[in-house]
Amino acid sequence: SFFDSVFDAEFSSETEKELDKVCHELQTPYFKNGGLRSRFQENRHNPLVILILLKQLADLYRQAQQIKFAGVKPLCIIVQHAGSLFPAGSPNQLSELDRQRLIFFLGWISDPAFQGSSELVILINRVKSEVNGEITALPNVAHLEIPLPDDEERKRFIFLSLKKETNVSLERGEDKFVSDTAGLTLNSIEDLIEIASTTKKQITQADVLSEVNLVIRSVLGDIVKVKRPAHKPEDIIGYKKTGEIISSIFERCEDPELAISAILVSGPNGGGKTYQLEAHASRSGRIVIELTGLRDSLFGGTDKLFEQLRWYVTTLGKVLILVDEAHTAFGSVHSRDTHETEKRLAGNMIKMMGDPSLRGKILWALMTSRPDELDPDVKSRAPIQIPIFDLEGEERQQFVAEMLKRKKVEFVEDELAAIMERTQYYSARDYDNFVREIRAGQKKDPKVRPQEILARWQASKSIAKQREFQRLIASQHCSYPELLPKDLIKKEEQIPEMIEAMKLMMH
Repeated sequence: SFFDSVFDAEFSSETEKELDKVCHELQTPYFKNGGLRSRFQENRHNPLVILILLKQLADLYRQAQQIKFAGVKPLCIIVQHAGSLFPAGSPNQLSELDRQRLIFFLGWISDPAFQGSSELVILINRVKSEVNGEITALPNVAHLEIPLPDDEERKRFIFLSLKKETNVSLERGEDKFVSDTAGLTLNSIEDLIEIASTTKKQITQADVLSEVNLVIRSVLGDIVKVKRPAHKPEDIIGYKKTGEIISSIFERCEDPELAISAILVSGPNGGGKTYQLEAHASRSGRIVIELTGLRDSLFGGTDKLFEQLRWYVTTLGKVLILVDEAHTAFGSVHSRDTHETEKRLAGNMIKMMGDPSLRGKILWALMTSRPDELDPDVKSRAPIQIPIFDLEGEERQQFVAEMLKRKKVEFVEDELAAIMERTQYYSARDYDNFVREIRAGQKKDPKVRPQEILARWQASKSIAKQREFQRLIASQHCSYPELLPKDLIKKEEQIPEMIEAMKLMMH
């Protein structure tokens, strides 16, 4: 027999006929002649009573099986939204009604008579962590996780859907559409196709990415953003050595035996950490997931969020997870000042990074301007630490020249030399803003020169000292000495003293 949801019991006429036979054989009129349906309907807003009715029904079927009543099938009860019926928390923290339901259900499924029977209770919920741990910890309770549709399932479904909706056009073809829809349910894919069929509009990659973000954010909130970067390593100006190292990391992550779980990428603000990592992820075919605002969003929801995050990323294929300003993203697991929720957050991060089954599939990139403030347990998960410094010398001049050329800003050599002289403290982000100022000025006056813009606008110097301090800190978190600026290579032993001196100066 089959019962779907204790709040709204559903069963077929065949089930009712079978129940009538059982009741007649056992001389139990309680559920006979539609009594079961009416009792469920009368108590549909009283889950505890429904649970009691279900147990009585289970006892009845067990009796029928014991006397070997012909034709009696094993009983299966499916409970939807189990997290609402048996919410997480210790019994003394639950409301009186929640506690009564939990205690009754635990007594039922812990009973040796139930454990020795052929009865089956299936609890369905979006995430395991929402269901009370007293239930999931029982030895006769197993946990099954149903994944999102994989590539083959989506491919088969899309093929059949397009066969039906012949007027639907896909921007990048069917194979690309299959890979782009990773993370979507079949219903979401069907919606995309039906809307395109109705509106007669082509389904673009942007449409699919928007739908993926919509679905994931509905579950995980604004802390998660899914990206499919269009730029490649060839679009990065300079940073040749850094690029070679990052490229080699992505290559080794194709082999689970050689893959690492996380890298630490540090350096002064505005150095282009995100842009470079996204470029290499794009070439390697990895989807980029950006996590932001973790610490502010997770009070009371860390376990649930990470369970759902893990569920999604294992479906999305190979993923690069970017954690911006990682030192502020989560607290220390050891500090007494850290809130218990933040400790669980850090613990979940460490657990995911250390999961051997995810190695090669997920690469974490912990980006921060203050790696010294990152929790040691998190930092130890990143065996490779890459600092990204501002370009220097000829490479810096080539960087600025190429930026101007790409944006079709004309200049002569003398102008470039003057620009370099006045922008010695600029970061990559500052130069990007400078080019935007030039283009904005030239929109009003096409004859305006870059030097004229610099005469009336400049990047702020307010964080120049902080950026120099961040530069020193980054030099201590470096797995490749060849990446260190020349002036710091000569002063490597003096760097700790320089850091302490700058701390005193800034405070």
